[in-house]
Amino acid sequence: MDDELLKKYLEYAKSEESLAVLFVKKHLAQAKGHWIDIVDCQRYEMYSDELLHFRFVLGGLYKRKIQPQYPSKSIYTIDGKFDERRYYLMVRAITWETAHRDIEQQKSKNIASRKFKITGIRYAKNKSKSKKRSPKYVMIHYNHE
Repeated sequence: MDDELLKKYLEYAKSEESLAVLFVKKHLAQAKGHWIDIVDCQRYEMYSDELLHFRFVLGGLYKRKIQPQYPSKSIYTIDGKFDERRYYLMVRAITWETAHRDIEQQKSKNIASRKFKITGIRYAKNKSKSKKRSPKYVMIHYNHE
C-alpha cells in the first residue's frame, strides 16, 4: 500500500493542481485549516519559470473532518538511521489521500464548500526590460460561512 500511495502522490505532485493548492495556501489566509479543492486554474505562460503564477484559481475550501493518521517514525528507522525523506514523502502522501477522501465524503453528503476565486492582475512592463514584475492577486470570495 505504501508504494502504491507514494506512486499516486508523486504523480499528483507533478500536476498543475498541486501547484494551484500551494498557490492558494500562499495567497489565501482563509485556507488555513481547510482542505483545498481546485475546480479550475490557468497559469501565466510568460512566467513559466515561476511555478506559482496563475491567471486564476477557482475552488472551494472544506473543513477538515477527517484527520490523517501518520505512521510512527520508528517504521522509517533502520539500523538506527531515520529515513527522513521517505517518511516526509509518506506524510505528504497520506495527507493528500486524506484530503481527497474527506472532500469526496463531504461532496457525497452535499456539504457546500466555501468557494473562492483568485485572479491575477498583470502590471505593465517597466521601462527597463531587464526587470520582470510579478502579477498581484485579488481574492474574490463567494458564499462566506
